[in-house]
Amino acid sequence: MIYWIVIGVLIIIVCLLILIIRRVFSKDSSTNMSDTIITAGVSLVVSAFPGIKEIVTSIIASLFKVAVSVEDDYVAIACGFLLIILGLFLRKDIKDRIFVLNMFGLFSQKEISDVQNINDLKLVDFKVKEVIIDFVDIFRNGPMTEEKNQLIVDKVKRQCEAFSNRSKDFKSCFTGMAPIPYTILAGTRLSDCNLKRFFEFKRTDNKYYELKAKDGFQKHEPLHVTYPQYIKQDSTDVIVALSITRTVQEPDLVQFGDLNLIKIRLDEPKDNVIVSNEQLEDYGNIVLNAIEAIKEKYPKINRVHFVASIPSCVSIKLGMLFALSNNRLPQIISYHFVQSNLPKYPFGIIVSITADDCGKLVEVEGGEV
Repeated sequence: MIYWIVIGVLIIIVCLLILIIRRVFSKDSSTNMSDTIITAGVSLVVSAFPGIKEIVTSIIASLFKVAVSVEDDYVAIACGFLLIILGLFLRKDIKDRIFVLNMFGLFSQKEISDVQNINDLKLVDFKVKEVIIDFVDIFRNGPMTEEKNQLIVDKVKRQCEAFSNRSKDFKSCFTGMAPIPYTILAGTRLSDCNLKRFFEFKRTDNKYYELKAKDGFQKHEPLHVTYPQYIKQDSTDVIVALSITRTVQEPDLVQFGDLNLIKIRLDEPKDNVIVSNEQLEDYGNIVLNAIEAIKEKYPKINRVHFVASIPSCVSIKLGMLFALSNNRLPQIISYHFVQSNLPKYPFGIIVSITADDCGKLVEVEGGEV
């Protein structure tokens, strides 16, 4: 009985010592826990066998015909293997962790880690690591200025890059309620991130849902691209209006003058129309291909003024696609819509990552958030 107690105490001491050392020299404490247990198990197994000193002593003793007992400690070996198995199991469990990037930019602020949201999405609480980009206080504090915009842009870029680095070996997810221009900008910083899961908020049910992998039996509604009847081939600027959740109204675009308008829209835009990753991927590629094709009809194109009514998953996906195709796209300026404002799109930001002024504020005369 005493022997078992001593073995147990030794195991605990070894684990604690290794854990303390690893916490001092490394940042990822949860991954280190599994490594600590595995290391302790291996150490215990190795120490259970006779060492060189015992073997040499035994050989010398046998020459003088002195009996020296050298035995393996089978209990320590068994405990060591149990620790190794436990460590491997814990490592697999840690690998199943999911990182969620959540953007707070508007008045609504909902954390995925809330108990109700965890239950609605059928997630495991301790496996969820949520990273929040919160710029609500900056955004809603009066008219947009260059200084405010720069604070938001710097924060989005910095935290997206940190999220991308931290989540490389894990499942990555996205959700958010933030202005479209800044969500697209965030996407341009996540192009190398393995972002595969998306959570959307359904207001009618007051809960989140996750996009499915595939459409299922019922195929999604197609997205249509419509060019103006008269194409001004010498144009350097055009408007691209994307309507998925609401229809972008032409009277709201008077601030852009007589620029050609390219419409990309659903027949019946509505909330929560996107239900699968397959649908999201399809819509993203249609928009990307349409913007890439603009130069075929407008050889002198320099800028695309992008206005949209779209969910957050589309915004982030477009940003990722824009970043991956940056050399084939004109400069893209994404605008923020304010229903009560005149003009309706008071400002935009440049979301082309090849430009030195990526994230730069584009103000509209008379614009006010």
